[in-house]
Parts: sequence; structure tokens; C-alpha cells
Amino acid sequence: MKDLPKWTHEIPSIPHPLLNDAANLLTEFYKEHIQRDIEEGKLAPANCWTLLRGLLIAAMQTYASICLLLADKRPKPLMMQASILCRAMVETLATVLALTEKPEERALVLRREWVKMLAVKYKREYHLFGDEQKWKEYLEVSRQGLTIILEEFGLPPEVLSDPGLIKDEWPTPGVMLWGSKKKALPSFVTGSRHAVLKEIYETHYAIQSAQAHARMAAVSIAFLVDQPEEQWNPGQGESNIVVTALLCLACILSEIEVSGGYSSHAKLAELWFYLRDMDDESKDVWALRYDALVKNSS
Repeated sequence: MKDLPKWTHEIPSIPHPLLNDAANLLTEFYKEHIQRDIEEGKLAPANCWTLLRGLLIAAMQTYASICLLLADKRPKPLMMQASILCRAMVETLATVLALTEKPEERALVLRREWVKMLAVKYKREYHLFGDEQKWKEYLEVSRQGLTIILEEFGLPPEVLSDPGLIKDEWPTPGVMLWGSKKKALPSFVTGSRHAVLKEIYETHYAIQSAQAHARMAAVSIAFLVDQPEEQWNPGQGESNIVVTALLCLACILSEIEVSGGYSSHAKLAELWFYLRDMDDESKDVWALRYDALVKNSS
């Protein structure tokens, strides 16, 4: 193969300490306020807000993991692994967008699907190990715990032997955007939520998924990290991953801030200011939804 051309585009300077401090502060702030407001009955439905709080914590943990994988102190940045985690950030944002559009209905779908997953796991383990003495206590505790969960969610005990009684299925981001003719499902998100998810999905999700599924994209980025001298523009890939993860986190924080009726937080405005200044996609996403959303909530 001929030598590939080099691209010498200047990579924007990212004030990581400022952005990381803002992201941490905002996550801790809303984590504590959501918990308090759920307990005081200020946020409803409570089960949805419990999920949103957990998704915010998960998003921050994922962002922190991405930063660790790309840290300067590493011998080589683990770009493929960071990109796969960035895909998880896109999935988390998609779930937050879907939940905030129809909180009560969507929270029930997520909860029931989770119970179905646990029931499938229990049924398989019981089928494989039910006759083995060393598994008896574990399986009995699992059965008792699942029975309690089923009662709490108003689901029949027969789910333990037939998980298919639960029909709920949480859609992938692609199905959220365009629905499924086969399953007669319409789009899961609409309006500016749809526009934001479509922008981020179409820009990033295909290559992130190809890397996660160990296709040619995974081989390509593995070679790229192993031979950094072959990069078209060294540092650009790492920068794009971090900025995309931060963008997803900023969107999640904004959805929570507005849906919860919270006053605009100065640190969130600061986070958006830096993102819009350094990244064209962030500028587009801001224009698609969050500019108007933040103004209307102020």
C-alpha cells in the first residue's frame, strides 16, 4: 500500500482540569439533590428519578474510565477500549432522552426488562446446576430475592419458570430513532431529543459498534495505537473520544437539570461554553436543543 497522507490539523487545546472539575462537581451536586428531592417527594415518578440518578453516576464513571484509558502517563493510549466506552456514553444519553420524554411509562419498561434478564439468568442456572448441592443455597437465595422483586413490581411468580411472560424490551439507539417495522414500533424519541440523538448516533455509533464487535475497525485502531507513527494526525483520535464523552455527559446533565426543574447551574454553563468553543459537533448539538432548553428553564 502506498504511504497514506498526513493531516496536520491543529488539535484544540482542552482545559482538562477545568472540565473535569466541573463534571465532577455537577455530578456530585445533582446526585445529592436528586436523592434528597426523591425522599422529600419533590421528584416524580420516584422510580424514574432513581434510574436517572443511577444513569448520571454511571455516565460519570464511564467518562472517568475513558480518561484513564487515554491518560498521558500510559505507555500507549488504549483508544479502541476508550471508544467502546464512549459508545456506552451514547447509549446512556439515549436512555436518558427516552426516560425524560415519557418518565412513568419508560421507567416501567426498563424495570420489567431488568427483571426478565434476572429471571432468564436464574432459569438457566437452575437448569444447569439445580441438582448440584454446592449450588443449592445460591439458587434458593436467588429464587427468594427474585420472588420479592416480582411481588414489588406486580409481576406473577410464574416469570421464574417462564421469563417470556414479560414482553418488555428496551430498544437500541437505532430503534429509538427510526422504530422497527418488524416489531411495529414507532420512534422512541421525538422532536429535538430525536435531533440530538440522531446527530451523535450518525457521527459516532457505527464505528464505535464495529470496534466493540471486533470487526475491521477494531483491527485498524489496534494497529494505529501499536504504531502511533502511522496516525494521520497524532492526538486527534484521543481528543475526539474525550470531547464526545464530555458532550454526552453535558447533555445528560442538562436533561436532568431541566426535567427536575432545577435552576441553571453556573458550572454547567461553563462546561457548555468550553465545549462549544472547541468542537463543531458540540456547537451543533447545543443549537439543536440545549440553547433553547436552557433559556426556557432560566
